Amino acid sequence: MPVWVLVAVLMLGCVAAGGAETYDFAIPEAEPKNYEIGARLEARYLFHRYDTASAKYRLDRLQGDPGADAHEWHGVVEPMMSYRRGILKAALITHHEYVDDGVGTGTRDDVYEGYVSLTPSPRFTLDLGKRSVLWGKGYAWNPAGFVNRPRDPDDATQNLEGRVLAGVDLIRSFEGGRLANLGLTALALPVIDDWSNPELGADGDVNYALKLYLLWHDTDIDFIWFDGPGQPLSLGFDFSKNLAENIEIHGELAWRRDVLRTVVDPHGRIRFERADPVDYLLGLRYLNALDTTFILEYYHRGSGYDRGELEDLFAFQDAAVDRWQASGDTAEVERAQQVTRSYFSERNPGRDYGYLKVSRKEPFDLLDVTPWIALMASLQDGSFNVQPGLTWTPLTDLELNFRVAVPVGPADTEFGEKPDACRPEVWVRYYF
Repeated sequence: MPVWVLVAVLMLGCVAAGGAETYDFAIPEAEPKNYEIGARLEARYLFHRYDTASAKYRLDRLQGDPGADAHEWHGVVEPMMSYRRGILKAALITHHEYVDDGVGTGTRDDVYEGYVSLTPSPRFTLDLGKRSVLWGKGYAWNPAGFVNRPRDPDDATQNLEGRVLAGVDLIRSFEGGRLANLGLTALALPVIDDWSNPELGADGDVNYALKLYLLWHDTDIDFIWFDGPGQPLSLGFDFSKNLAENIEIHGELAWRRDVLRTVVDPHGRIRFERADPVDYLLGLRYLNALDTTFILEYYHRGSGYDRGELEDLFAFQDAAVDRWQASGDTAEVERAQQVTRSYFSERNPGRDYGYLKVSRKEPFDLLDVTPWIALMASLQDGSFNVQPGLTWTPLTDLELNFRVAVPVGPADTEFGEKPDACRPEVWVRYYF
């Protein structure tokens, strides 16, 4: 980020802080507590019924053959603590998870959020530490969310690991005009060994991101810029607008410069390509009179692989496993696994997708029950993943969930080659 941009941001922050009016409406009996302590507890069970003919399943067998099905267990504890006093806020969320996937067991301990915020004025906030970042307006995808962690659109309440950052938020409100609010967020994201943003570059790199927010004509608009030593220059735009009380439209547009793609042919020959891809998303959210919510999105990924390139990957996976079974040489399989990770560095490696989710609140007067069904489809090969699910909240702080994921498609298609033929799962969450 140019030095003059940082200087301008800090000067604007000082002006906003110094020029803000202060009012003292403190009522001793109504003052909130300085401390908040809570936690999220989760127990999750998954059953895997495998498609033993899929290329990915056969490739994974090198690391242990789970058989035709497997049981997977997760236990999660997430303590949450925060402290407020005057202009200061400090918060901490840690994540502790035990996993038994049927092949082995393991534990994970991470800090999801741990930061300090200073808010000397409602117009100015300074953040330092590890904090969650979620930019963009999409539900299933966020092509303009260059610094986001990937999320599950059908499990939106889960916490996501944050980014280590230093950030400034400036906001200004206006009356009587078409522009109601103006905001600017500036982030510096350093890379330090394996504990600070290792996905964003090499040790010592510092990445920068800017987001300009406008509430203009009752439309939420963001302009986003992201760059760093090991990252492509990325420019993004998103919007969200309520056309009526029950209809919302949203979209995102992203351009990245000089993005590297790895492409493999059926014989394992690898080539590298560079491109300036354009990604975009268009979506709609509609709530009808029966309290049924419809979410519909179309996503185009400019750097994604076309149908022929994905078919070549699946053919290479099968050929690598066949050679391993014939000769016992694992080198080709390990190479295929590495290429597969490159293709699937994004959740969906293809180019064109559709997403539909329909949820109904308390049908047939079933209190606190919300059934739903979600469909994610690859529009280039016709394969898709369908997920019916149900959420029950018998108590305010207790949540029970169930869903089944069923990939559908012929061989050599994205969802037809998923290792799971069927994956039901159930999880219980308790908050306090």
